[in-house]
Amino acid sequence: MNENVKDFLSEVTTLLKRHFKEFNIEVLIETQKSLKTNIHLAQNLFIAVRYNSRNERMDFALIYNDKRIFGYDNLKEWHCHPYENPSDHIPCDKPSIEKIIIDIKRIYEVVKNHAYSER
Repeated sequence: MNENVKDFLSEVTTLLKRHFKEFNIEVLIETQKSLKTNIHLAQNLFIAVRYNSRNERMDFALIYNDKRIFGYDNLKEWHCHPYENPSDHIPCDKPSIEKIIIDIKRIYEVVKNHAYSER
């Protein structure tokens, strides 16, 4: 694995430990230049993380019941997929990975609380 890929995964893991009590990282594909992981947070709720060191492409999507409900990525330019309408592309400045994790946690809390209140 390329140093950039290792550093990226290490930073993501460190931030997850800081902001989430429990998570499980499932590495789907790991190559010299890219990484594809799912970070499981709860039943039917995970973060799909994709990284390519060749072009610095990043994609963070919060997935609930097999649908993206929030995310950030830099396909063409940095943009956010807001929780209110995840199919929208809202242009933004490049966020830090920590900002992305914090924003995901905020949405995670809303979804988790909503899911428990439906039971």
